[in-house]
Amino acid sequence: MGIKKVAVVALVSSGLFFSVQATELIAADNSGYTNLCMTALEGNRAKMHNTIKASGYSTKFVTKNVQCNGESLLSFVESKGKNSSSMLKMLDRDNTSVSITDLARVN
Repeated sequence: MGIKKVAVVALVSSGLFFSVQATELIAADNSGYTNLCMTALEGNRAKMHNTIKASGYSTKFVTKNVQCNGESLLSFVESKGKNSSSMLKMLDRDNTSVSITDLARVN
């Protein structure tokens, strides 16, 4: 009875492992937008910065206009990318703002 349980656990575990490994995405072509999408999936911020710079577009333009598999670049990276939180911070930096209020200033 113990051997059967071990065999079932091993079979289920290997099935889960292989299903996780099967989510490899392959580029359809070598267009600029496809290169941006595939680079964003890698999770390498420096490489993404260089790819955006080489494309001639701004980061703001890329995040607002590039579509990957029918979804925005940001949601694509969030759902399928490596190091997604770091990549989202790098890509979505333009949508954040900082304001400074001088509390010591006398009216």
